[in-house]
Amino acid sequence: MRKKSIRATVFMLLLVSLFSANLVSAGATQIQPMYTGVSSLTSGLTISTSGAATCGGRASVRSGYTVDLTVELKQDGSTIKTWTSSGTSIVSAGGTYYVASGHSYVVTTTAAVYDSNDHLVENPDKDSLVTYY
Repeated sequence: MRKKSIRATVFMLLLVSLFSANLVSAGATQIQPMYTGVSSLTSGLTISTSGAATCGGRASVRSGYTVDLTVELKQDGSTIKTWTSSGTSIVSAGGTYYVASGHSYVVTTTAAVYDSNDHLVENPDKDSLVTYY
């Protein structure tokens, strides 16, 4: 009787460890939003030691869609510089802008996506990592 009890306990511990491992691996998957026309949207910011902020955004849109891309450089939450571009397939915008020290900066990339009838279908945005300079 004692052997059966030990076997049952070992079996239960094995099951618990297997299910726990599956939960950890499932939690490691990064969740990405699903869009209709946009297949990817990126936003980036680097600031050199001299204060040159290199800003960029990029949108990839599916066939049959167009995009108006807006890339904003923000200082402490307020927009200080904007770049725009429009097109199909892969569209990029951005540039370099000198910034002052003592502030936080972020680049926000917004993609206004239109279908073949010129109807706005989505307007996603993506922020870069915040950079303190």
